[in-house]
Amino acid sequence: MPVVDLESAIGAMGTISAIASDSGPVNERGSAVLAELKRIIPFEAAEICSINPLTGESVQIASEGYSEQVLSHLHSAEFHDLMELLGIRSTGRPVRMQDLPGDPMDNWAVADVLYPAGYAEGLTMCLRTPDGRVTGVINLSTLSTDHPSDIARDAVAHLCATLGNLADPLQSGKWIAMLLGAGSMAIGLDGAGSAISIPGLTGHKLLTDGTELLEVAKGAAVHNSWGSFVWPDDDDWFRVRVVPCKGEQPIMTVVSMDSIDIGPLSRRELEVLTLAAEGLSNQEIGDALVISNRTVASHVEHILDKLSAPNRAAAAAYALREGLILGRVVRYDR
Repeated sequence: MPVVDLESAIGAMGTISAIASDSGPVNERGSAVLAELKRIIPFEAAEICSINPLTGESVQIASEGYSEQVLSHLHSAEFHDLMELLGIRSTGRPVRMQDLPGDPMDNWAVADVLYPAGYAEGLTMCLRTPDGRVTGVINLSTLSTDHPSDIARDAVAHLCATLGNLADPLQSGKWIAMLLGAGSMAIGLDGAGSAISIPGLTGHKLLTDGTELLEVAKGAAVHNSWGSFVWPDDDDWFRVRVVPCKGEQPIMTVVSMDSIDIGPLSRRELEVLTLAAEGLSNQEIGDALVISNRTVASHVEHILDKLSAPNRAAAAAYALREGLILGRVVRYDR
């Protein structure tokens, strides 16, 4: 196959973008993307993977030509570390063997994995969504050093965000269910906010229509962004995650729960910490909870000590980072 020209590459890019943005099953779209990509790069093997946001592991979307042995190396933690070392994760641009710094044979993935498998060239690109999250990887390998050409490499680079959205597991209710694992507690919400069971996942009394928790989750879902908060139930505590989905009607949002240990903090301290994270002063926290300024100050002192935080701002940042924010604090100042 001759080196692709610019016009053909642009045509293929448009088709790939349309396929990737469709609402069909992600595996079918991934396979169709690879078939179209072959128009501009005559690869011998290729794959598109999603990256599990909880574990960092590769989850295959579509694959063609690679042996299980090669795939095991491409999906390994060592290969992910190599992509980080080479800056492939941060740039979102495809890197060919010839683009590697120094002698490509000094790279273990080339010398010990790809070259012995008969591949003379290829490329790897981390897939990134427009908001900068790395959601997947595309690998492809060719038998000729003529491919991928500069034009083909640049065409693939322009597909980074499109394929990043395709690989994004947070856009699919089914993929989120798979990532959570069988038996996890979760429920789907449709566009009207009604609860929908998700096959393979268990429900919970708190994840039913009319519960206060689900009403709070629906409020978070309105913003169409990832949300996380903690919720008490008798003597148990749960972390609740609210994740928006696309492309798999009627599920628009997945609400999941898992048991957590809130550590040394008491419920009252969590209430104070949550309000502090919202930017309330000690006086405002006292008014909201109907407790004295001195009591609030005592709670704050205990929170800082238990979290080994130097100040309120650091404690609030910790709470937001670790998801130690109550879904609802009963306030008496409203």
